Amino acid sequence: MEDAQGLARRFGELLAQLRFPEAFELLADDGIYTVIGTTPASGVYHGPKDLIARLVPLLSDFVEPPAVRFEEPIVQGDRAVLLGSGRGVGPTGPYDQPYYAFVMRAAGGRLVEVIEFMDTMMLQSAVFGEQAAH
Repeated sequence: MEDAQGLARRFGELLAQLRFPEAFELLADDGIYTVIGTTPASGVYHGPKDLIARLVPLLSDFVEPPAVRFEEPIVQGDRAVLLGSGRGVGPTGPYDQPYYAFVMRAAGGRLVEVIEFMDTMMLQSAVFGEQAAH
């Protein structure tokens, strides 16, 4: 059974390889995945099937899929934090995320909670075509 460090490391490796469905399958069936903010991608997803059905299609239209890199996970007990960055070209503009943070909790060899933090305005402008008001 994989612990928090192994799950976080594998999650990051799969995301870096753009293997989103496989990464999201690490979430327990009753796990919760939250994308912060108020973008069309933001919200709470329940289990891997919901995540794959609703979030993966939003990630499939990139002109240049983001090249994502992650640092070694920070782990304490059943919790892990995975820091990273990504750069690509979305369907409506450049996508430059200098800081991602995934805060995770593991139990029973699966991820039971993931909260994804990022610059949501960058996501909004690169993927959904809306600019921030100044």
